[in-house]
Amino acid sequence: MSAGLDMSAPQMLRHGRDVLFALCLMAGLVFGRVTPALALEQVSLQLKWKHQFQFAGYYAAVEQGFYRDNGLDVSVREGGPGIDAGLEVAKGAADFGVCTTSVLVNSAERANNVVLAVIFQHSAAIILVLHRAGIHAVSELKGHALMDAPGSDDIAAMLKHEGVSYADLPRITHSGNPRDLLSGRADAMVAYSTNEPYLFEEYGTPYMAFSPRAYGFDFYGDNLCTSRRQIVEHPERAAAFRAASLKGWAYALAHKEEIADLIRRKYSAQKSQKALLFEATRTELLIEPHLTAIGHQSTARWNAIARAYVDLGMLREAKLAEGLIYASDDETWRSQMRDPRVWAFLAVVVAILLGRILYRRIARAVGALRLSAAMSGLFVLLSIPALIFILAYNYWQNSATINATLNDVVAKTRRASMDDARSLINPVAATLELLASFAAEDPEAFKKEESRELLFKALTSAPQIDAVYVSLEDGYHRVVTRIDDDRRRSDPKIPATANWHSAYIDSFSGSPRRVRHRTFYDTWPHVVGNYDLPTIEDIRTLAGYQAAKDSRALIIEGPRPNPDTGFPVIILRVPVVKDDAFVGCASANITLNVLSQFLTSHRASPHSTTVIANPTEGTIIAYPDPKKGVRLENDRLEMARLDTIDDGNVREAHRLQSDTNRDDFLFRSPQGGEEISASFARVPGSFGKPWEVITLTPTDDFIGTLKRTNKQMVALIVALTGIELLLIYFFSRRLSRPIECVSRDLRSVEDLTFSYGVATPSKIKEIKELQAAVKLFETSLRSFSSFVPMGIVRNLIKTGTPLTLGVEQRFMTMLFTDLKDFSTLSEQMAPNDLLAQLSHYFEVVSQAIAEESGTVDKFIGDGIMAFWGAPVHRDDDVLRGCCGAMRATRRMEQLNADWSKQGRPSLHLRVGLHCAEVLVGNVGSSERLSYTVMGDGVNVAARLEGINKNFGTTICISDSVVEAVGPEIVARPIRKVQVKGRKREFMIYELLGIRASDDPELKARDNATRLCDLTWEASLHFERSEFDQAARRYEDILTAFPDDPVAKSLLAMCSAKASA
Repeated sequence: MSAGLDMSAPQMLRHGRDVLFALCLMAGLVFGRVTPALALEQVSLQLKWKHQFQFAGYYAAVEQGFYRDNGLDVSVREGGPGIDAGLEVAKGAADFGVCTTSVLVNSAERANNVVLAVIFQHSAAIILVLHRAGIHAVSELKGHALMDAPGSDDIAAMLKHEGVSYADLPRITHSGNPRDLLSGRADAMVAYSTNEPYLFEEYGTPYMAFSPRAYGFDFYGDNLCTSRRQIVEHPERAAAFRAASLKGWAYALAHKEEIADLIRRKYSAQKSQKALLFEATRTELLIEPHLTAIGHQSTARWNAIARAYVDLGMLREAKLAEGLIYASDDETWRSQMRDPRVWAFLAVVVAILLGRILYRRIARAVGALRLSAAMSGLFVLLSIPALIFILAYNYWQNSATINATLNDVVAKTRRASMDDARSLINPVAATLELLASFAAEDPEAFKKEESRELLFKALTSAPQIDAVYVSLEDGYHRVVTRIDDDRRRSDPKIPATANWHSAYIDSFSGSPRRVRHRTFYDTWPHVVGNYDLPTIEDIRTLAGYQAAKDSRALIIEGPRPNPDTGFPVIILRVPVVKDDAFVGCASANITLNVLSQFLTSHRASPHSTTVIANPTEGTIIAYPDPKKGVRLENDRLEMARLDTIDDGNVREAHRLQSDTNRDDFLFRSPQGGEEISASFARVPGSFGKPWEVITLTPTDDFIGTLKRTNKQMVALIVALTGIELLLIYFFSRRLSRPIECVSRDLRSVEDLTFSYGVATPSKIKEIKELQAAVKLFETSLRSFSSFVPMGIVRNLIKTGTPLTLGVEQRFMTMLFTDLKDFSTLSEQMAPNDLLAQLSHYFEVVSQAIAEESGTVDKFIGDGIMAFWGAPVHRDDDVLRGCCGAMRATRRMEQLNADWSKQGRPSLHLRVGLHCAEVLVGNVGSSERLSYTVMGDGVNVAARLEGINKNFGTTICISDSVVEAVGPEIVARPIRKVQVKGRKREFMIYELLGIRASDDPELKARDNATRLCDLTWEASLHFERSEFDQAARRYEDILTAFPDDPVAKSLLAMCSAKASA
């Protein structure tokens, strides 16, 4: 003691520090081992069924430490047939549980439970029946034993909707083993679409699945729930458990194989790895993580489910219990922000603030604002945001209606696809079952010729059946088939008139070689041929035959090549069983061409496409266009694939379905850009085949009217906004409008697009005088342009260059018109009437020339001279000249028809058209100029117009026109002529129309092409001086066209030449 007391102060301080450090170290060692155990809260999770991928997210949260990171030590309890997880949570036996929508109808759950999160956006519950049970509709389940599981409210709703009393069905205890259904212990079983179908597809056992979703009962599936007491007493724990669980589900869906290994290693090895991965894929389809956030739940969806319960009498009122749906503070805020009214209000506030900022900046930049500008800005700020708010709100409401309608239509389309698939397979299966029952009674009867009548009736019972046959265990085989092009190509011995065929192969008698006896019919049963051929074919060795023998149920096989044709067929087989002994098969073939026709005739909408495919192999079984579906190449069956088929919409839908693992979605067509609704649905029961029906439908087929209404609403609001802006603009710009009108008039004068409207005179003297001066200038220039080609006037205004004498050489097209017998007509008509009709004629022909960018040079008496190629040159001036001539002729024909109805005389037009190098420019004196064309080409065009009277033609064109645009016009040769002023002869033609034109003013008359061909042949003989042969050809023309004036004229010339 004395030694201790004698220590100095520094020594005592160091000793105390060492003791304190040792105590801290010991405390750290102790509490380091104890703290985790104290920090982790013990909670329990009750599953609703046995361990499987259905609960993968919770396993992942445990394994990955997500619960531990949130301070939770979770005990996962396995469920089973006798456990209701929702009730376990309600009575406090479990902290958390996997519950269903029964929380709405079960009084204990409704009073005590809270739904933390919805994991399965759609229920996986289905009713499974084997095909051999003969149950093809939900309503047919009455009286059949059901292997049931608790908590299947959507199943109960579906049964009640279809008139089946859920309570009155005979019940079998659900063991969770689908083999109980195979053994016949029950007729139907409540199952999960993610689970039990795997076993049947592995066995190749045909089955049917009845899903409540297909009947309009789209309930939520698995939900994560807890008690209200848990929420009140431990809100942080509930939030932590929910967050870790959702994180676990995200991890599980992203690492399916890893979690499948975990389940087999730590929880249950009852399922194979392949079965768990099958379940994982189907589970993701129900969770829809790419479409909806994991855990998301909607009050509207819960209300819809509650209303369904009310309609079925399972709930008194659709009101949700207070606090039933869990909502964290974060989610409440997000929900409020999704309300479009909030965003619209924010938009109005932002618009007002921006308007105020803009107002201040403009005021600083330009100084004091004018009253009109200030009022305009105020009106805009007060009215436009309100209209924008109305627009946004209405657009959101209509969009919600469109989405709801589209979802309903997609569900109906999916159901229609299932019905179509049933109508394809079920009639054939029913026929085969009936045929098998006959064969079971007396198999030997099918070895007699009389049995072919029964097979023929079976064949013709459904249009999709290509062949029907019965094959027996002793090797005997009898078949009746249709004769199609595939069969004819495969066997040249088949009579050309044959439409039906029957054959049989004898039973085995010790040798594998037997004889096939074939008979052919044109109309049944009239025989048109037969022959025998050796065969070693043994139907019993085929895989489908053996599968039917083993399963004693309907088997679908294929596609595989038909041994008769080599072309692919789908084969249905029904076993023939007599006294519990298998004696053979009744089978039928369906060709893929028939499948394609079926898909074409069973469209979901006018523009939809339906495809049957095998998603496992990525191959297409049937496509509406058989050439794109399945084909034979180099004697090998080639089936189109979903990723390579010549249909961009199918390829894109397959890619998106593979990427997102969703069955129903929308996408933009890569071909036309329209919105497409895609629906992938498994063939009902699968019939032992993992096929699916893919339906692609343009959404406009269903909701096009709603979309148009929404667009019209937007257009209406925009229009109202525009009208208001225009009114504001009108009042604010009232004083500046007269000046703008003057400026607009000057611009129109510059472009020679004269405005014929009368501007409102301004009340301001100076502006009024300016308006009068501009109007006077416009009138003077318009009058000037009536005498001078418009192109020249426009060039003068644009360039400001004064007119000068001068010409240039150009390749141009000239047109001359004249009226037949105008002199006689002018003597007979009153001057005013003649002038009125002549003015109409000038107007019609001038307008036709102007529409083809021609220039009217001058009016010469009753004639018109026009040209193309100046002042503006175009590459197609010659063709435009032909079009102008055709338009003028056709319009005069119509005008004459109108005049005839009025009792007025007709004015018959004649046209000459020629193209050549000519001189064009300003000619005349220094005081008066004229823009015109001169040269030999002008003379030729004028002479061509006159030549029309010699041959009775309307439009006469030169060989230079035909050389320039021959392939583009319909013209026939007349003969070579020599016009006055020219020594050389040249060929002239009659223009009949513009080739490849649909314009009624331009296209040639009916039979014009034939008339041209006949005239060309006659003209060749005429020009070679073979007048006798030419005369015969012209006579042929007159036989076909009795009134043809050219043929008459040339025939007379031939006669004159021959006699000379």
